[in-house]
Amino acid sequence: MDDKQLIAKILEQNDHAFGILVEKYKKLVYCAIFRLVRDTTDAEDIFQDVFLEVYRSIHHLRNEDDLSAWLFKISYNKAISFLRKKNPARANDLLEKSRLPESGNHAISFIDHQTPAWKMEEQEAGFVLYTAIDRLPEMQKKALLMHKFEDYSHKEIGEMMQLSVASVESLIYRAKVSLRKSLYSYFKKHLK
Repeated sequence: MDDKQLIAKILEQNDHAFGILVEKYKKLVYCAIFRLVRDTTDAEDIFQDVFLEVYRSIHHLRNEDDLSAWLFKISYNKAISFLRKKNPARANDLLEKSRLPESGNHAISFIDHQTPAWKMEEQEAGFVLYTAIDRLPEMQKKALLMHKFEDYSHKEIGEMMQLSVASVESLIYRAKVSLRKSLYSYFKKHLK
């Protein structure tokens, strides 16, 4: 059953179809959440919240082809909200660690990540990234999300999408190139 069929059945109040959706996307959702909260108990709680939100608001989904990106966006937003409510300092610390390279450059430690301006920039960067991902062609977006956020191998993605490994690699490469161009032009224009 493809995503469009699943959504149609869920909209008809078919709980079995919703169970299939949860099973199909649980790894994407859980990985997206856990990468941010780094705690299994918290991740499981947020996981439940994400799928409750999905169940309540699936009728608002405008494009059934964007289901994986929509789920990822809900997961990301729920995890960020949770972190900011539970412990803002810890949230900023976790976000900083997940974002900063292990370059040994200690100058970066002098940046105050607690300032409202830094938090706004962080939120904007996240929004820009996920908007850019949303704009990718569907096959590129699906392959990229499965690889980067669900940790599937190229071979596993190929099997699920019924493509060769070379096709999957090409989709992911093109998605990265598109994201790089999109993000570069955005930040070049907005950070002058």
